[in-house]
Amino acid sequence: MMHRRLVQLALPALLLAAAPAAAQRALGIGGDASTLPTGVLRIGTSALWDRANERYDASGKLRPLGASASAASWNGGYDASLAAAAPLVSALSGVAGFDPSLGALAIGRRDASTDAALSAEVGVMARLTIGAQLRVANHAIEPRIQLNAGRVEGSMGFNPAWANKSARDRNTALLTQFDSALAQTTRRIAQCQAGPTATGCAPIAANVAGAQTLVSNAAAFAAALNQLYGGRRNSAGLPFVPVANGAAQQAIDQRVQGYRDQFAALGITAIGTQGPVAAALFSHGNLATLLTDSLYGYRLRPLRAVHAYGLGEVSLHAKARVFDMLGADSAIIRGFAVRQSVGATVRLSGGSSPDADEPFAPVAGEGGSGFTLQSFTDLFYNQRFSASIVVGVDNAQAQEYAARIPSATAPSVGGVPFPLVPADREVQLTRTPGARLDISVTPRVALARNIWLGASWTFARQAADRWSTAALPASIAGAVESADVQAWASGTDWTEQRVALGGTYSTVAAAHEGHAKVAFDVSYEHQQTLTGNGWRVSHLSRDVVTVRWYPRIWGRR
Repeated sequence: MMHRRLVQLALPALLLAAAPAAAQRALGIGGDASTLPTGVLRIGTSALWDRANERYDASGKLRPLGASASAASWNGGYDASLAAAAPLVSALSGVAGFDPSLGALAIGRRDASTDAALSAEVGVMARLTIGAQLRVANHAIEPRIQLNAGRVEGSMGFNPAWANKSARDRNTALLTQFDSALAQTTRRIAQCQAGPTATGCAPIAANVAGAQTLVSNAAAFAAALNQLYGGRRNSAGLPFVPVANGAAQQAIDQRVQGYRDQFAALGITAIGTQGPVAAALFSHGNLATLLTDSLYGYRLRPLRAVHAYGLGEVSLHAKARVFDMLGADSAIIRGFAVRQSVGATVRLSGGSSPDADEPFAPVAGEGGSGFTLQSFTDLFYNQRFSASIVVGVDNAQAQEYAARIPSATAPSVGGVPFPLVPADREVQLTRTPGARLDISVTPRVALARNIWLGASWTFARQAADRWSTAALPASIAGAVESADVQAWASGTDWTEQRVALGGTYSTVAAAHEGHAKVAFDVSYEHQQTLTGNGWRVSHLSRDVVTVRWYPRIWGRR
């Protein structure tokens, strides 16, 4: 609501027609080669709003921001415990190629940023301006989660024996029954081989090899039950087991009954009628438990709306005018004229780093410290038309922070890995961003000599990062390989094209001539991403309102 009100206030100012005596040329939107007159201070404040719910991939295709966190089958490709369960479930159920899945996961995501900047610049000489900027950022990420929407998608859920004593006791009882049946049958086989005519030996004596095979198969079956569900001493089983009423669990229950009947045919009635305890379908509550409970290895914060507040940028900059055909009175231009400046910016701070334990980690700002060199070229034709060409090269310094590196073979969508990464893959990462090139072209037209409308085209290209990690502690040695780090770092290069429309209303020249009491300008600009390549480029919609005040602090007015 705030940004809409500011836009509503700014737009009428852009369209106000000034009296002829006060009509002077304004600079317009975008960067330009102008420098402040000696002794003039420019104090600026701006508000910026970003919205995005899509991002580009390496081929330039748009994908939803939450696409990488969505899975038609959240299976062993995403979770090692599910992968470990697959052969056990297949062995127990007889279902070949069983896909152990927590179900269908769909996560929508919306990103929004609100930044406020305060800047101060001063003309120390006619051709040199220096200044500083402080930017405060607020970045919010709002996920929307759907899990097993049809209530039939998942084949696995939490192992009840991990949290429920009665479930553990039932599994223990089942394994005890199998162990008893195996021991009784083994003894009976030995007894019957020694005395085939003894009471109860007829079925065994008739097929000793079959009885021995039953013992061998049942022992392997019981061992697999213990691995998957738990039940024996010091064995908790795996975190996930088949869901009740699923095909795999029904097949396992049938096999338990089959072994019960086979042992009963030999006169051994140790095995009861109940199979192992099955899981419930994975739910939203289970998802929160999986991510936050240290038992399951993720140790992540829950999926929720997350905000990052803080300094987005602290920078110092300077601009020097090196060539100028405009003359002393820049408001009066006849024919073609050119103006050229060069600038440098040093970022003392460029924002926060993402939190490793946040699945969707917003940051304040756009990167770490660094420096930018820029060239500003202004082209004028008479007093009505102008254009600015700005070329910048940015080099950011290395940042160090904790990050979780997925396996190089982890599932990804458009180059973005699945964000739910276990804690054992967390490393101390040193990220050195690649060099960045920015080019913008901004033509402008004067509606009046103090009101300019403009359009802008911007092209940006950034090279891939260089990532390196500190020596890995013994606790995770081998979990994260150098190939994993390099695989994801190599996909961080990107390109972007953006367009903008906006306008500026200014009283600066009018105040200089005594036709206005206060020298200020106000601008509104709307930017939109046009094309992009690389997962770091969001399909962005941005609105910017800027107000600048020009008091003179020394020298002649």
